[in-house]
Amino acid sequence: MRNLLTTLLLAAALSPTAAAAQAVGADDGAAVCRPGDKGCARFVGDEKGGVPKRGGAKQAVMIGASVFMLTPWQAERERRCLALAGWAEARGEGADAMAAVMWVVANRAASADQPSLPCRVVVATGQFEPFAAPPVEPANRKTAKAVKAKGRQADKAARQAKAEQAKLAADPRVETRRILAEIRRQAAVIRAGGMPSWPKTRLAPDQEALRTARGLAWNLNDDDLPDPTARASMFYSPPAQAALRRQKPEWAEARLKTASIGGHSFYRAPTPPEERTIATLVAEFAE
Repeated sequence: MRNLLTTLLLAAALSPTAAAAQAVGADDGAAVCRPGDKGCARFVGDEKGGVPKRGGAKQAVMIGASVFMLTPWQAERERRCLALAGWAEARGEGADAMAAVMWVVANRAASADQPSLPCRVVVATGQFEPFAAPPVEPANRKTAKAVKAKGRQADKAARQAKAEQAKLAADPRVETRRILAEIRRQAAVIRAGGMPSWPKTRLAPDQEALRTARGLAWNLNDDDLPDPTARASMFYSPPAQAALRRQKPEWAEARLKTASIGGHSFYRAPTPPEERTIATLVAEFAE
């Protein structure tokens, strides 16, 4: 269903725009799954259902332009990584921008010298900033000893900080920092080979964007959501670079710009990629 992305964008345009401080729990009912697709409905949270059990028979799963042989548990994990990547990088820019980020992840997985998977791509060192491992602070024995001696005071301060954070939840900057910390926690789960959890969203726009991202990840293939980036494998945000007083990435100079979607610019190698068919990549991956 090639019109799924258009449907999502139309639904987003018709939804209320004053949702920035709306309480979580509102749902405009916009369809992000095909009618009757119970697997998608469960994945996006519209229907009840748990995570598939580990093991089981492998089946062909199309992600982007490639086909992987995965168990239901593995397929769930890879789609969650896709959804989290698109949501973390572009949740404020609409369905088209989130889908474009997911396609970059899928294209990297397909174009690797050795078959890769979305989860491995998003947590690769130095690639997707929201999933970067936080720097390890050097151990300080004196500080650790002081914290231990003042355990009760520290606990009280932590409770006060938590209460203050709850009061400031409507502040986008506070919520952005909290979400970044949550994404990095899920990145640690992914690196350990586990199943990432969905972030706990506090604001209605973030909640609906996550639901949309989950639907996009479920349907991310050339038949349902054709690649709007023309097989891009890199992207960056010019506004974000400017805000951080960073120059245009050096790698962009040697690559072909293929699209501008949302606040991101997308690039690929100068040589156009070979046309791929549905059976381009069929690979076995152990759990």
